[in-house]
Amino acid sequence: MHVLRLRRREELRERSLSIAAETERTITTFPLMGTRATLCLPGEVDPRITASVCRALRDLERRLTVNGPPQARATSQVEAVNAASGGAPVTVDAEVYALIRTAIQASRAHRDSFNALIGPVVKAWAIGFDDARVPAEDEIAALLALTDPDDVELDDERLSVRLAQRGMRLDLGAIAKGYAADRAADIYRSHGIDHGLIDLGGNVVAMGHSDLGGAWRAGIQSPFGQRGAVIGTLALQDASAVTSGVYERVLEVGGRRYHHMLDPLTGHPFDTDLASVTIVARSSMAADLWATVAQAGGLATGHARVSAAAGIEAVFVTVDRRVIATAGAKGLFSVAAVAP
Repeated sequence: MHVLRLRRREELRERSLSIAAETERTITTFPLMGTRATLCLPGEVDPRITASVCRALRDLERRLTVNGPPQARATSQVEAVNAASGGAPVTVDAEVYALIRTAIQASRAHRDSFNALIGPVVKAWAIGFDDARVPAEDEIAALLALTDPDDVELDDERLSVRLAQRGMRLDLGAIAKGYAADRAADIYRSHGIDHGLIDLGGNVVAMGHSDLGGAWRAGIQSPFGQRGAVIGTLALQDASAVTSGVYERVLEVGGRRYHHMLDPLTGHPFDTDLASVTIVARSSMAADLWATVAQAGGLATGHARVSAAAGIEAVFVTVDRRVIATAGAKGLFSVAAVAP
């Protein structure tokens, strides 16, 4: 997803130079969770507030990460749970426990689409990395045996987590950025800042309204164009949008393309008629989760699931370039003037 800040400025500049000149924003960018975070706020903002947001998000990353060098993982509570798999329970702090509990509940509720324990299978494919490969079927089968969410023991009183089988791995990556985006918005609101745009590598949270008037506008990345090419825009106000797509990381072997989104039941990439799904929800963590859930089963299944879920809307893009929005998303979505 591409946030169209510059485009909106250009539109205003064409209409009125004075309005464009008076529009000021405080924009902060920094690396976070393997991507780039951008905090865009109208007017001048006390730098101490944004610094507190950055500290909170980096501290969250430190406690959740399961990637990177050993020194980065040494302080991760999630990695401590993984290291103890097959052994004793591990106590974590309340915030990390709540996230783990949410991820496991979602994994049990959406077994055919979302699984926070799929990490060993993802690592075997390694799509997007130099050692990417197509694993053998017996290897995939063995690794899938380590992904049953019922093998996770949660103790709400002790805030402890136990992975029953040795070799199991928990990874909160599918909801962590969404949670972090919500957390950033909460911190700003606690300081009386109700308007702004938070973009954590495509997890977009639109707080209040844009300083250019009305809703914030965010573009949906085209699955068929270069980075930054959009198929259309969403009008967002006190809402989040998250896009998942099969175009982001791919592996080509023997003339066949494999994308990085794996079916938790088969251990192979989803094979559907969808190229991307963009979810709109009040919570960015919910949007993050549903951006994965809506991929399973293709357009018909995904559209039905989203339509039946309260507070969730979607824009689907199919591999044959059709764009289909759910009823609640139709009024928010505008098709790009020139299709990429």
